[in-house]
Amino acid sequence: MSSISSELDVGAAEEAEEMEVTEVQSRNYNYDDSSENKENEEMQEENSPQLSCSPSNANEDSLLQLVRNKRLRSKDICKDWIRHYGLNSEAALIKLMEFILEASGSQYKLPRDLKPPFNYMEILITATAQFGNKSAAYPLIMKTADQFVQDICNFVEQLLQLLSATSIISDDCFLKTISDFLMVCSDSKVRPFRHTSTLIALKLMTLLNGLVAWEQTNLREIWLQMFAKVFLARSNDVVEDIRHLCIAECGLWLDKYPESFVDLHQVQHLYQALQDSCSKVCEASLQALLRLYHNPRLRPVCLEQGIKFRMTLLGLTMSEESELGQMSIQLLIMFYRLTPQILDESLTQVIEQLVFAAHRGIAQAAADLIPFRYHCATTDKERIRVLVQFFIQFGQHEHAAYFVDAFYGCNDIILDWNSMLSMLLQPESMSSQEISVLIEIMTRAVKQAVTGEVPVGRYTKDLVRNPHPHAKKQAPKILLPKLPTLLRQYRSCSQDLRNLLELPQYMNLLRTQLLEVLEPIKDIMFEQEDESVLQMGAKTLEHLYGMKDWFADHRKELLNNAVSNYKSAVNDWDQSKDNPGRLVVTLRLLSALYARFDLHDWQLAEQLLSTLKQVARNPTENSLPNEAIDLYLSIFYVALSWDLKRAQDLAKAGKDVAEECHALRNRLKDFLVVNFTLIQISTDAKVANNAFVYTCDLFVLFADALRKSCIPSIQALEYKSKPHDYELLEEYLQRYVFAGADEGAAIQLLEPEQFSMLQSKRRVLVSYLKLVFHNVMPMMRACVVYQYYEQYHPVFGDILRATMERSLAMNPTNFGMTVMHTCLLVYKRIRETYSNSVQAAASMEFAQLLRLANLLAELFHIKQLEVRQGILILHRAGIRFAAELTLDDPSAAPRDLLYLSVLQQFVPQLLAQDMLDVFNFLQFIDQTSLPSRADEWQPLLSYRNSLEIALRQSCRREDLNDIPSYTIE
Repeated sequence: MSSISSELDVGAAEEAEEMEVTEVQSRNYNYDDSSENKENEEMQEENSPQLSCSPSNANEDSLLQLVRNKRLRSKDICKDWIRHYGLNSEAALIKLMEFILEASGSQYKLPRDLKPPFNYMEILITATAQFGNKSAAYPLIMKTADQFVQDICNFVEQLLQLLSATSIISDDCFLKTISDFLMVCSDSKVRPFRHTSTLIALKLMTLLNGLVAWEQTNLREIWLQMFAKVFLARSNDVVEDIRHLCIAECGLWLDKYPESFVDLHQVQHLYQALQDSCSKVCEASLQALLRLYHNPRLRPVCLEQGIKFRMTLLGLTMSEESELGQMSIQLLIMFYRLTPQILDESLTQVIEQLVFAAHRGIAQAAADLIPFRYHCATTDKERIRVLVQFFIQFGQHEHAAYFVDAFYGCNDIILDWNSMLSMLLQPESMSSQEISVLIEIMTRAVKQAVTGEVPVGRYTKDLVRNPHPHAKKQAPKILLPKLPTLLRQYRSCSQDLRNLLELPQYMNLLRTQLLEVLEPIKDIMFEQEDESVLQMGAKTLEHLYGMKDWFADHRKELLNNAVSNYKSAVNDWDQSKDNPGRLVVTLRLLSALYARFDLHDWQLAEQLLSTLKQVARNPTENSLPNEAIDLYLSIFYVALSWDLKRAQDLAKAGKDVAEECHALRNRLKDFLVVNFTLIQISTDAKVANNAFVYTCDLFVLFADALRKSCIPSIQALEYKSKPHDYELLEEYLQRYVFAGADEGAAIQLLEPEQFSMLQSKRRVLVSYLKLVFHNVMPMMRACVVYQYYEQYHPVFGDILRATMERSLAMNPTNFGMTVMHTCLLVYKRIRETYSNSVQAAASMEFAQLLRLANLLAELFHIKQLEVRQGILILHRAGIRFAAELTLDDPSAAPRDLLYLSVLQQFVPQLLAQDMLDVFNFLQFIDQTSLPSRADEWQPLLSYRNSLEIALRQSCRREDLNDIPSYTIE
């Protein structure tokens, strides 16, 4: 049997239809209607191309072409078909069967002398050979499928509606013939026939449900016969789209026509579809079940079956398809409301914990179940307490924002700040853990209600900001009067204090209110030693001071006190060198404030740099604790950032900044020297890491973007990093980030106790890759990192891939060479380890290299036309490297011919026209005299073979006719 094509040339058909319509402006198909004027009827018959009952000719429009003609009304076409059915029922039925065949993609025209009973199998066998072309496409799976289905279904619906008013619907010919033909087609092994006929048959069954009284015995028998031979058979079809049609239509029958032909217990088919491997089928089933639940008559049947399939539903809650999980949870909760016994305690907890899921729909669906926990709670405070206890049982601190978002917009209990405030002011019955959780929930709720921001990492298809309309007024009105009291009451707990200090950031305050809040915050800044509290306090102060200039003196006094305390602590340390505690505390405050406010007026830069230079110059004699060194690095990095911003602002304002820029450039160079020293010699990982991160960030800040300035003094600030700088950074990456790569260090980083180490290494790696991302460093230098892409894919894969995708978009050619050299780095190490290429090819290391090449090749799948130069240069450069001959034995195979096996992994990424180019380029490798070890030439033969096979499967296969074949059997 020939390959089934099935693609309907819709464009050509529509063009032909439009030409026909230009000749006849009005086609008005009629059927017998005594109320119509006979004269108009005759005129319409003259001007309309009628459905002919005579043998077909090449110029005659098929029924499908008429249906697809946008200028013709479906109702008129149906009337004309009914009129012809009255004149010649056999010819009209042939037209309708042709319609089904053509809708499937076949262009077979049935002989007009066919007489019933029709041999449907013979018709299908003949029609199978009459598909228009040899592609695998057919109308229902083409891009225009949606409109095509709509046209077909509209026609069938219109025809049945008109037929229901005639005796044709009940005769022994029409419905019997068409249903038999559809049932035979739906059982065909030819997918286009099976798919199209199933669509039409299911639509016919639906219309029979809605238009015809189900008491008619003959129609009921036809319907039940189609149910058995079409629905039951095709609902288990191997084609997902066909199964989806069946389940979607079954849900429609049960929902709209529960009293009709279908048995209510057929709802089991919807539940069985939940076990389907196709998410689209499961989704159709869940959508139908959610609709059926709201029908009081069907609800008991749904519940009965739901109990049997509850584990299936529970399994879908964990589906990779988030929409399926969301609907499954909704259905389970509906059943739980009716029959709580459907879920035991363990199953209930499984669903409840999904409030912490990344998908918002799943989380909010699961949140509907939690209120059942406090059905015995009589007050809002008791209900809030239940939420707090639930969070303590299942949540973690960083999940509070997810927890709040799950209820936001669905349950106003998280916006009951009056009750929360009352509980915090009188917490006698609450534990310290409950208090901390309540403060965290309240803070996250205020933030989301005011800003509408969805927590980072939570997603949904329609993720939008949705602030509460009254939150900006209600938050300060409720919380602000008692905020100073809360700050004093909970100042002993850093976590509570940090959350409470965050609240004013989401409030707009009056002058009197500002002063009431500023004073207690100022006291906290000089009393607290926790770095996270100080950073949050500084951020809040930045917000409050930025609202108005009312308190400029207050800000200056606070900053001056912080600097004075630091200077005093430095003097004490210089004199005694005994107790660094006070110095560290003042450095923490200075670091927090300097990050938010420019302290240039206090002239701290030189003293800070002097201290750091002493540390770098005499590391063995240094008595500063590592935390102090780390804080000095942080403060000076921020100082340089502020100085750069200040210089740019002054230059834009027309001020002379030459002297200031000169001093800044010198400070930058000195600070980089300090950082490079600490990266090399520091025994404290945090100090070395921060020195590394600040160095990379400064490379970006002072990169060639400054050169684009029109002001010479700003241009002179550009720092041109040197190869030695990169080598030092790369050496640290190898020593810290990729240490133990061969011993499975990447897998160990996935252990829970290694989380902090993982985050630290990711931070260092991201800092280095910033240099590539922002085009500061030559792209190819990143090969030293990319070579670990396969080994560290589970822990660093997202970072590396994002950087490589950016590089590919910036310069495909350079990135192609980068990938080639990445593979080359690993390849050369392997070749140095093994004496010959045959041993190297059989090694585990080479198998790992091929996996790396496969991962790298995936990057070129996106926008292949735009990145074609990258993949092409990769192949060309790789071939040149692999083809280099051994000087001492020119007749032997090139030493590095094995590298072609690596290039072979990138063949599928070549465009067809480039495959031929690479194939021809490969011919310069001379293989005229094979050596004794033919297996050394195997990589060349395999590479050439893969190119030839790919070409023969492409649109350029004709170009291979003049090229000798090297394909290996």
